[in-house]
Amino acid sequence: MTTAAADKSSWRQALIKRRATLPADMAARDSLLAARRLLARVDLSGDPVVSAFWSLEGEIDTRPVLQALQALGIVTALPRMQGRGRPLVFHRWAPGDPLQPGPFQVMQPSPDAPHVIPAIMLTPLLAFDAAGYRLGWGGGFYDRTIAEQRARGGPLQVVGYAFACQEVEQVPREPFDQRLDLVVTERETRLIH
Repeated sequence: MTTAAADKSSWRQALIKRRATLPADMAARDSLLAARRLLARVDLSGDPVVSAFWSLEGEIDTRPVLQALQALGIVTALPRMQGRGRPLVFHRWAPGDPLQPGPFQVMQPSPDAPHVIPAIMLTPLLAFDAAGYRLGWGGGFYDRTIAEQRARGGPLQVVGYAFACQEVEQVPREPFDQRLDLVVTERETRLIH
């Protein structure tokens, strides 16, 4: 295991504990504030497909932003895992559509839902830094997916969607880690240069 990989593993445990200290009422309020900030600051012209993630315990709640996007008529999607070492595939999903349990306790859309390619991708994370790097759960699914979509050359804006308290000075990095284009929290929208 590389030093960065070992660092990431120990960081994950500490960050999960830190995030768990956020009171539920504050997390709910901050999730609403982040949704409002995203809608006000992210360019949704041209009817882009926006992918989100189904929040796990302690993560910023994506339901408010998904509901708001649906109300605006924006096509939304959630990812499905294809297996270890493979990129995610996104399927059209809107609030009220069925979900199925997938690996790692992640709820996923039906495999029969239409496949879409997001132009704006909200990513889950445990931590992020000012340079635009994120620390995820460790499977590499998002890094692999982002790298593949960027290599295809289609439009893609990768948005770290999180609580402001998840910012750290510097995330441990490995060569395959993909940078974010933007970070949206309840406090700010930060363009990464």
